[in-house]
Amino acid sequence: MLNIRNIIKILNDKDVVLSKREESVKTIQKECIDMIDLSYNESDIEKIEIDGAAALERGDVDGVIEALTLFAELLEYSPPPKAMKTTDHHVIGALSKGKNNEDLFGPIVMYSLTYNLLKLIDEQISSLDKGKIELMHQIAIGKEKASKEGH
Repeated sequence: MLNIRNIIKILNDKDVVLSKREESVKTIQKECIDMIDLSYNESDIEKIEIDGAAALERGDVDGVIEALTLFAELLEYSPPPKAMKTTDHHVIGALSKGKNNEDLFGPIVMYSLTYNLLKLIDEQISSLDKGKIELMHQIAIGKEKASKEGH
């Protein structure tokens, strides 16, 4: 039969206990992360492309966003600066700083959640260039053409 006092003694025994609380969680977390294979190769990237294209063809918004998010991670793309955000679109692009410490955003990938349309603006837009920002918004709503676009 189990004796509760003996169990408590064992759990508190300094020779048996390796770590407690936060340290134990961190140890387990590190061991779990060390087991994950985060390497990828060309065939992995092609599979993301195929899955994303199939999702776009089916009109699967979540699938398209998942593929774009994976590509964004690989390419170190990020969401747009505040002035370049658009409604009803998932927007990602390369974000960097210009000579005047302004945000430079581009190339830009825009996915219309409403029309299931993918658009590419193949240039950098400065956060100080109101004309280009307006052009980007016009491209988003379909009044101007993007460098490339399609379903």
